[in-house]
Amino acid sequence: MTYIASISSFYSDACITYATLSVAYFALSRNAPFSYQSAVWKRILFGVLAGLAVLYLNQTRLLLAGDIYYSFAMIPMILVLFFGGAVSGVVCYLVNFGFNGGFTLDNLFIGSIILPLLLSGVWRKKSNRVFYLTIGVIALYRIAVVGSLVNFRELWLDILLYQAASALCLAICYHALSFKERHIHAFFSMRNKATTDSLTHINNRASVDYKMMLQHAQRESCGLMLLDLDNFKQVNDTHGHLAGDGVLASVGAILKDCVRDEDFVGRYGGEEFMVITSSYEPLHIAAVAERIRNRVEEFDFITESGEAIRLTISIGTSLYLPGMSVEKAIEMTDEALYDAKRQGKNRVVSSRLMSLSQLGERFRPMAAKKS
Repeated sequence: MTYIASISSFYSDACITYATLSVAYFALSRNAPFSYQSAVWKRILFGVLAGLAVLYLNQTRLLLAGDIYYSFAMIPMILVLFFGGAVSGVVCYLVNFGFNGGFTLDNLFIGSIILPLLLSGVWRKKSNRVFYLTIGVIALYRIAVVGSLVNFRELWLDILLYQAASALCLAICYHALSFKERHIHAFFSMRNKATTDSLTHINNRASVDYKMMLQHAQRESCGLMLLDLDNFKQVNDTHGHLAGDGVLASVGAILKDCVRDEDFVGRYGGEEFMVITSSYEPLHIAAVAERIRNRVEEFDFITESGEAIRLTISIGTSLYLPGMSVEKAIEMTDEALYDAKRQGKNRVVSSRLMSLSQLGERFRPMAAKKS
């Protein structure tokens, strides 16, 4: 007679499963919510960590007859499919396959469960209904297969209790991870609303101010640009505010496309934008500013009625150097922008501070200097 494993073993396995997947999910959601659409390396890593949990859970088994047994190893595999998608699920299975005997009867049996889940794409249809239907069908399938290989009359209680315990563990971990998923999505949604301009989808004024505060606190030199669309009021007066909004959104996209990943782009207010470059080299800043000016000048902003609008942009460039106040740095950039407007618009004008760019070298970290 085989007896059901102890409650403490169930509890331990459930904790290991949830802790592994929860910590992995949280770590992979550092910059954006983790999902089956995340970067491939993240999904692979999620699958690997789940696979390690599978290997641990395989150590606790309910032996039924000969080499026929039950374990909680299926639990991370099912969960990782729901939260990480096909890539995570396949990687998790391959980890178990590679370190747990290869082509064994048990691994083939697990594969016969995983394959239909992969083909059905359960991660795209994730809901409580789909989840409970999935674990219900799996439980019945496991009972039917094992029941045909062992003396079911003698072991029926062990078999049913183990499936009930497995389903309970799955349900607890699923709902706990779903709770974490909802809150992570809510956090990023609120953060984006607080830091992103809803019209242009670039950083808003609060983000610009915070970025400049960080530059000041960390004593890091940087390049500054203030950009203002020329005669933008005429667009609103002639074509309407919807056309004006479309122009602003297009300019935001142009700015993001013209700078490097490490640079910062934000809407400063109205038709005014700010770019903060990690490089404080005058030639580099001038080249980026000129590239932006050319792109705006050559771009056809198409209205909903199909009309093409041509605009230009004036740009003032300057620097932030440690020791300066943020207000003074922005004031000097604004003065350069005013000069660009006064000199005829559609041009880039640099502030007199550009001649002092070599002072920024004094404040560079030693590691940066060596590189």
